[in-house]
Amino acid sequence: MLEKLINWVAWAYWHANRPFVAAFTEALLGYGEGDLKVEGRVIVRKLTRYLHELQPQVFLKLVATIALLPLYGPPSYPRSAFKRFFVKLWYGLKSLFGHGSFLLSSKQKRAAWIDEMFHRLIKNEAEEEEDLVKTIVTLTLFKSVLGIAYLDEPKVWQAIGYKPFQARSWNPPSGPDFAHPPETEAWKLLQANRKTPREVARKPAGQRTYCVIGSGAGGGVAARTLQEQDPKARVILLESGPIITNNEFTQTFLDATARLYMNAAATLSLDQQFLFQQGCCVGGSTVVNNSVAFKPEGFWWKNLKDRWQNLGIQLDYDDLLRQYDVLSPLLHVHTLEDRVITIGAHTLRDGFEKLSKKETNFDGFRAHLEKPITVASNTLDCIGCGRCNLGCQYDAKRSLAVTLIPDFVRAGGLLVPDAKVTNLQFQTNASDQDNPYSISAVEVEDAKGNKVCIEADRFILASGAYASSKILWRSGFQGAIPGVRTVGKKFSVNAGSPLVGIFPEPQDPFLGQQIGYAVEIPEERMIIETAFVPPGIMSLGLPAWGAEFQRKVKKSRHMMVGVPVFATLAYGEIKKSVMGDSGYGIDFTLIDEDWRRLQKGLEITARAMFEMGAEEVFTNRFDAKSIKDAKLVSEHFAGIGPSDFITVQSAHMQGGNVIAPKPYYGVVDENLKVHGIQNLWICDASVIPSPITINIAFTVMALSRYAAVRIAAT
Repeated sequence: MLEKLINWVAWAYWHANRPFVAAFTEALLGYGEGDLKVEGRVIVRKLTRYLHELQPQVFLKLVATIALLPLYGPPSYPRSAFKRFFVKLWYGLKSLFGHGSFLLSSKQKRAAWIDEMFHRLIKNEAEEEEDLVKTIVTLTLFKSVLGIAYLDEPKVWQAIGYKPFQARSWNPPSGPDFAHPPETEAWKLLQANRKTPREVARKPAGQRTYCVIGSGAGGGVAARTLQEQDPKARVILLESGPIITNNEFTQTFLDATARLYMNAAATLSLDQQFLFQQGCCVGGSTVVNNSVAFKPEGFWWKNLKDRWQNLGIQLDYDDLLRQYDVLSPLLHVHTLEDRVITIGAHTLRDGFEKLSKKETNFDGFRAHLEKPITVASNTLDCIGCGRCNLGCQYDAKRSLAVTLIPDFVRAGGLLVPDAKVTNLQFQTNASDQDNPYSISAVEVEDAKGNKVCIEADRFILASGAYASSKILWRSGFQGAIPGVRTVGKKFSVNAGSPLVGIFPEPQDPFLGQQIGYAVEIPEERMIIETAFVPPGIMSLGLPAWGAEFQRKVKKSRHMMVGVPVFATLAYGEIKKSVMGDSGYGIDFTLIDEDWRRLQKGLEITARAMFEMGAEEVFTNRFDAKSIKDAKLVSEHFAGIGPSDFITVQSAHMQGGNVIAPKPYYGVVDENLKVHGIQNLWICDASVIPSPITINIAFTVMALSRYAAVRIAAT
């Protein structure tokens, strides 16, 4: 009852403030002219549809952001935390009731108001770093949502030269209709054979039953492998998200985030300085990732193996490495074809090559640069539309939803979408001192809120680094040793932040695969990827506001992006928190050495861009400062850190339930069985004990297959 009342109040507040949001959007994004004109009412209508698609907690946060917009604020804040609290409270209330004044102002006054608001916040950036609720972060996220809605307008696409696809001499798996691809056979199969929790609830006598929780990189591979290794068994594959078929995938990012991502792709760390992204649909993050499928070889395999062995983890590493080769043909992993690599990616690749050959050794950078490599990709006849993160309409990206999961269903596997696991039901085993617990069933909530218990003999948890820890903790399990919490610990990520370059010549960055090349910097455990995204997602990398935002939008065809990606040295944890999601949050903060490495990656990327004649280079830092002279690169990036409010993000969350030979140090053993629980294994990225730098999906799949073979043999 209380939840319904809160939602009703939130919706009432949203509708009452729609005129204000429309006016605020126009001023924030610079009004524009012609086809680039910002039409606030159109954007508000799109946002209303978007809000209806969101999970309730995300909807409430977004509405709260509108209430907290900092229309007013002091020139500076007092040092006293006590006084500061009341100053912020006063100006917060003043801003809350200032929407009417903003709405009644002229366009010129609104533009000046926005400009003054940003400059005031920039002046006080350092003061916000310690705040519980960071106004700069909430404003940045809200601006990104508005920018996405604006940049995904068809008339804006036409104005900036973006086309959703271009003519090709070959067809993707979905066929020749690029504008309206039909539903493919793989998706028809999944829809026709979907089961409900109630249909699979009872365990049949005399037949071993496996229940796999999560259908992403880990769960999808585990389910199919168990089926192959134990063909007489009954295998259930649960997914908390829905089946979204290829013909239902949208061309706009706003709709895609609401339907395909956990928390609409906006899960924040508890300090609000880090952004996490994870898929939430059948196929998991394999549906919305970049299709990059790096096999760790050379330095990367040796580094992974050495670091894990130093932690005392004795896997059969040769067998683990073989699993990549088993999976490669099933997922069509190959070197990306040059025909779908963008002009901009080639430009940036050439910049890195020129930089590596320079005789001048600036700050030791040259010694760290390797020759750029073409990325490996799990695609088939990709047409280079660049919308990988929105789900592939053409089935060209060989996600698990169009490869192993259909194979699983054809072979009699039971796929259950819209099945959110809310609890693992434990029972005690007094006769087994090493494994005093076992699981008898999982409690599942379906799309209508009905609770069903699903029975099985063996359970495989594969909900991802964040959700798997939440499920275990919510079920009352924090580790095998009483008083020693291992669940949720040693959380880490591959982190990255984009750098944008504007060039004199068009780079046509939209017309091709998102990621084309990667430069390896082994000494820093870092790679730099050439990247670009469709216009809507581009909003996340445009820090400017007003007229400057419009200037940058007009330069879209001339832009190119490089993203330094590094395995963090920092470790965090998943823990209970009222500030998080469903009572849990991610406590993670970069350490100084991580910031130094990010600084170096951004400097290298900026210098490569200037080598190729870039006119301007910028990050998404809140103050929107850019570099227009290569001589100023070091000065611009010197000492970057949290107070610059650069959006650092990760779609590669790892750890939380790490592998450890003894239960004091981790959650699972070297066969990925949970310490202390007789019939539970974990097959997802949460078991990774130390982050691996390169894109993790392929490694998670290899680990999952490695474990599933052993589970079936037990």
